[in-house]
Amino acid sequence: MPAPPIAEAAHGPAAAAPPGGPVYRGLARGLAALQRRGWPAALARIDAGELRGYALAFDYMLKATAWKHRRGEPSWPAIQARWARAVGDTALRDRLAGTLHADDRFELIADGPAGFERRAALYAGASRSIDVATYYIQPDETGLATIRAWADCVARGVRVRLLVDRYAMAKKSIEVAGMEALHAALAQAGVQLREWHDPERPHDSTHRKAIVVDGRTALVGGRNFADHYRGTAWRDLDLVLEGPSVAPLATSFEAWWSGLHRPLPPARPWVDHVPADILTDPVMGFVLAAVGAARESVDLELAYFVAHDTLCTALADAARRGVRVRLLTNSAASNDLPYAVWTAYEGARRLLEAGCEVHLRPGAGRTLHCKYVLVDRRWISFGSHNLDYYSPRFVCENNLVVDAPALAERLSDFFDTGVASAEPLTLAAARQWLAGHRARRLYDLVFRDFQ
Repeated sequence: MPAPPIAEAAHGPAAAAPPGGPVYRGLARGLAALQRRGWPAALARIDAGELRGYALAFDYMLKATAWKHRRGEPSWPAIQARWARAVGDTALRDRLAGTLHADDRFELIADGPAGFERRAALYAGASRSIDVATYYIQPDETGLATIRAWADCVARGVRVRLLVDRYAMAKKSIEVAGMEALHAALAQAGVQLREWHDPERPHDSTHRKAIVVDGRTALVGGRNFADHYRGTAWRDLDLVLEGPSVAPLATSFEAWWSGLHRPLPPARPWVDHVPADILTDPVMGFVLAAVGAARESVDLELAYFVAHDTLCTALADAARRGVRVRLLTNSAASNDLPYAVWTAYEGARRLLEAGCEVHLRPGAGRTLHCKYVLVDRRWISFGSHNLDYYSPRFVCENNLVVDAPALAERLSDFFDTGVASAEPLTLAAARQWLAGHRARRLYDLVFRDFQ
């Protein structure tokens, strides 16, 4: 008989407890009652599993908000005021940014099927170890095929370790069928599994995404392990990096795996963010420093752009001094997180009023999921950090932060393909959308931390 699945928090056994409790159960019953009444209309379009997922999400948000207030965590005005110190700070930008080694080789993979073919090739070529950090893995064809590939690796003596987020996996366990079978398959395959959780900050998550093979090759980007990431409808991007610059990322993975919840020591060209250090979020600090010092161009492709006051002001100021600023993000139709849409249009309005360009990806089911910023075609932030409200507040993230003109040129070409297939947003259209969706602002006011 195969051993039971290993499901550990960073400091010992703690398999994710099944969702429960009176708040969750009450929310689930309330949402089901609303669905039966057909209000709001969006509830009528989701299945029972997704409905339970929404109940768990609201349960989590209420508890995390209460915890934040009990702890006296910094308010958003205080956070924005602290972040404002980073705007245009070239010393900070240069201190955070690394460079790629002369022996590094990189490739960008935009196509979903090609991205998972490249993953399979990396697994097949592994000789010693495969270390994977991801938000979740899902029991569909993509997830199960990945586990089969890992099983082949373990069978020939390759150590495979998988680090996932405990909350994300618990949410999947009530949204989709087959999570117990997925855990059993991982155990039978011999994959070492840890479900990340910080007992001291129980509402934090890890959203870091990296595959490190033999400590020499890494694949980073926005994709998790599920069918919609392997398809062609979503827009996402993988960066494969081979060479000396992977070693610091491999070292960081060891810290994540061991359960270190404190800020990691510098590991350039990689930058790690932990929510306890929200006031000095290094990814946000780098972006603000680079944007504030931009001379020619700023291109942002962000899945979940929000109206951060400091970032919007820095981008608007850059545009007013003659820098070309372009934002590529989701439209209300393409965004897979409909509750986060109001703040995206409000931020877009602010940018448009300053002369920035805003381009929206059209079409339901065609989510843009990228997370990168390019400044002056040399300064790059690329990774898992969404630069939204949730990532700084409650989520551990890891980004490649570099001064790398060659990589920037390739990213710029990819950015242009997105703009070419997007629709420009006008100031009049942004204002019209906001005027017609005032009710959506309520979510922004009550649950700002979670978008």
